[in-house]
Amino acid sequence: MSSGRPRATSRSTIAEAATELFLERGFAETTIADITQRAGVSRSSFFNYFSSKSAVLWAALDDAIHSAVEALRAGAAPSAALRAAAVDIQADSLALAIIHGSVMGLSDELADERAIRTGILSRAVSDSLVSTGMARLEADVHAAALSTAVFAAIWAWAASDAPRPALSGLVDRALGAAGASR
Repeated sequence: MSSGRPRATSRSTIAEAATELFLERGFAETTIADITQRAGVSRSSFFNYFSSKSAVLWAALDDAIHSAVEALRAGAAPSAALRAAAVDIQADSLALAIIHGSVMGLSDELADERAIRTGILSRAVSDSLVSTGMARLEADVHAAALSTAVFAAIWAWAASDAPRPALSGLVDRALGAAGASR
């Protein structure tokens, strides 16, 4: 029996437990109860950090997307907001899922979730461009290119051999390829 305070629960502890289980059993076969048992936390603790099993993989990226959307709403230039969001991403769970998607049984899930998040980011970029006077058609096309570029960079980063290059450098390259101005 241990004494003192119980160990602190963190998002990273739960994410690590979930990722291990996804690798061992597959995504579909892993339950939230399995994750909480492995992490040594209660179900309510799990839901304090994550809204779903899938959110475990996407939490770091969702935080970055939220930051980019807020920066865009505050008037930041799209390329600057997207670059800034990429600087602090620590998406190790997502990177492992991308690399081992077929083993984890996540290929379809990753594609669906990537599309949703690309759409969220694209809409925010488009709205920002429209607010500067760009026509909606051109804004939508440019926003789709920039948002897709960010996700292409994330997938390239995840697939990179260790040590991984800085994600921000890959985002810069991808945004440049999509026609973003610095």
